[in-house]
Amino acid sequence: MINEFANRQNMHLAVLALLADPAHQPVWKDKKPVLFTTRAAALGPKVAALTGLISGQQADTTGHAADKDREEEELEAIAHEIGETLAGWFEDQGNEAEAAQIDLSFHAWQRLRDTALIAKAKLLHGKLTSALATDAAALLEYGLDPADATQLAKETDDFEKLVATPAAAISGRKALTKSLRPSFREVSELLGKMDRLVLRFRKTPPGALFAEAWKAARNVRDLGQAAPTEPAPPTP
Repeated sequence: MINEFANRQNMHLAVLALLADPAHQPVWKDKKPVLFTTRAAALGPKVAALTGLISGQQADTTGHAADKDREEEELEAIAHEIGETLAGWFEDQGNEAEAAQIDLSFHAWQRLRDTALIAKAKLLHGKLTSALATDAAALLEYGLDPADATQLAKETDDFEKLVATPAAAISGRKALTKSLRPSFREVSELLGKMDRLVLRFRKTPPGALFAEAWKAARNVRDLGQAAPTEPAPPTP
């Protein structure tokens, strides 16, 4: 969450804490002007809704990326294992052209970009499925069977689903960030109306204390920056 939003939300929470303070409630709650009480009741849900939006905006994409990395490694490992074996079978059949398309070193599998890895894994799956359909008995001697095709398809599908997940999460965060501005504006407008009404409570000493506390709570503090350092004294 950008500092602008964080600082303003902290101010909102400070205002809500002030309104919830039992020491101040006798001053304003259900007292003239009663419109202040009405608006105070509306403020809580609006700030809570903002908290929900902020939580979604702050959603971390690191977990998505970690899942993607794990699935990528699993796909690379199984594709290399099956690819080497199937390429060996093709070579023994005298079919060098078919073997060459799937005969990749492990590092070659690792160097493939996301879409290229998916495409190559699907190519391998297609060749394995076709070979199993025509010569399953011979492939069994090489340790290849339908279970290998099923596992390869699963790993490919798992990885393909996760490829776009981090980007989708980032896009979702951008959309939430865009929606935050009108929500913050709505809360700001409500607080602005309450600012005008607070002045009416200054007729008594407790009311004056509440009005001063309100003014302090309404101050937006920049919590995202360190306090400025004092300048060093001049050298004599």
